[in-house]
Amino acid sequence: MMSDTDQLAGIEQLLEHFEQLERQFTSVRESLTRSHRLTTLGTLSSIVAHELNNIFTPIMSYAELAMHRPDDANLTRKALEKAFAGCQRASKISQCILEFSHSSDQTRIANLPQMVQDTLSCLARDPAKDGIELLVDVPDVQVQMSPLNLQQVLLNLILNARKVLRKTGGVLEITGKAQGAHIELAISDTGPGIPVEIRETLFDPFVTQNADPNDVNNESKGTGLGLCICRDLVHQVGGEIDFKSEAGQGTTFFLTLPILQDLYETT
Repeated sequence: MMSDTDQLAGIEQLLEHFEQLERQFTSVRESLTRSHRLTTLGTLSSIVAHELNNIFTPIMSYAELAMHRPDDANLTRKALEKAFAGCQRASKISQCILEFSHSSDQTRIANLPQMVQDTLSCLARDPAKDGIELLVDVPDVQVQMSPLNLQQVLLNLILNARKVLRKTGGVLEITGKAQGAHIELAISDTGPGIPVEIRETLFDPFVTQNADPNDVNNESKGTGLGLCICRDLVHQVGGEIDFKSEAGQGTTFFLTLPILQDLYETT
């Protein structure tokens, strides 16, 4: 029969083992989150490269014209204006991509409108060029979540909506409403909806839809970890994520996230 001392020592060893397993699990979870962020950057790279080409092509054309007509002051001024505007646009895109590529951040408060705008800037390409009507209406609130993690969640949901809408066009809508100490955020698309056979397991790891064989940019080839990681990041801050989808009617993802209570009470 074990003594009380031996039993206590056994319990302490078991607790230490559980703590070690928890640390290992946290490390693996963080590694998966970083890995998925890199995968998302890979998806963005093809979009950004195409859009940067659209930015630089007119800059080079106007510059070439101005070089051949050095006495045309109006043309020179127009070439400089095009170059300045294009460089501003390219700089903004690069800044957003660099910020998203950070491995971590220490901030735990994110401004929702700014995060939505930064996320859309990461896409580089104007949705209207792909027949997508973008509607954004979110309140000016501070969300109690890491800006990097919030951007990763938003980017994943927006990229998913963009993928389905590029085929047929439609509406992508991002709306939010403050409810007490929480913000209820909705990301909706008017696409074909999520297949019935994967709805029950949509947030499980490695659940994907069939890739589009005509997608030369490989945007439709997901890892099956995006929504699983989104749920994990949202749950870490005490939030919730859910969705509704109807065939031929589109899909809406709902996020419930905590906001700064004192800020909410003064607005």
